[in-house]
Amino acid sequence: MFTMKKENYNNIQETLSECRNLMTQFCTSDLSPDSVLYSALHYHLSTPGSESRALLCISACLALGISIQDSARLAAAVESLHNASLILDDLQDSDEHRRGNTAVWRKFGKNVAINASDVLLSSAFALAASAGDDSAQRLVPIMSRSIIKMLQGQTRDLEFCSQSTIDDVISIATEKSGSLFSLCLELPIAYKGHFECLKNASEAGASFGIGYQIFDDLDDQDKDSATKNRCNLVSLITKSGSKYNPANSAEELAVYFLRQASIKAGLLPQGCGGLLIKKCSNLIKKISREAA
Repeated sequence: MFTMKKENYNNIQETLSECRNLMTQFCTSDLSPDSVLYSALHYHLSTPGSESRALLCISACLALGISIQDSARLAAAVESLHNASLILDDLQDSDEHRRGNTAVWRKFGKNVAINASDVLLSSAFALAASAGDDSAQRLVPIMSRSIIKMLQGQTRDLEFCSQSTIDDVISIATEKSGSLFSLCLELPIAYKGHFECLKNASEAGASFGIGYQIFDDLDDQDKDSATKNRCNLVSLITKSGSKYNPANSAEELAVYFLRQASIKAGLLPQGCGGLLIKKCSNLIKKISREAA
């Protein structure tokens, strides 16, 4: 079972703080402080979310013996990509709020939102490349594949139609949500040269992304029904089966994928998947309590 010693907790918090600073520094240092783009990025980054992806990356990094400085850079790369995707998601979905505030596109305009997302995307590559010798050669191709998968999932999500099936939506969640969760583990593992473990890292993140998406959709089912969001996994599961486990409920399907994620994470070197395993366990417990 994953347990966190006080020393590890302090290291994680120190690294997370450095991650925040680096992300802001890399995406704004070359901008004029009086520009609207500078203001938009500071506005968005001033209200951090759960930072769960950064924490997963940091935990994996420290377990593998990566320095706090380089761990912060890898985590900041993942978090920059995540924030870039959020700004674009809000624009493309016409969502007017993010983290309790007005969305960037609504406050600063659509063009500024697109440019802010591009700045964060560019900064992510610079952050990963700055993490150590040869890091660009090892990490940039992995990041590129992750972004391509994420954008393909987003495109398929936007093109979702009434003929789409539950398996289509699971595939979308694998690409759109799972790719970044995979990257949280893939970057530290590639940094340390454990390339033979990348497949398990990718599968662990993908399965967690699906399980997490179903869990999230369980909470959002009523809201998504009111807004006629046809991409809610829970609504689709109640209407049709899935090749993964056709007789199961949404809760059971979420638990299935979370357990798969936990198994794959358990195969990763030096216990670097420990925090993901803990997150899977916590979500399974929540699902079980709410289903009871």
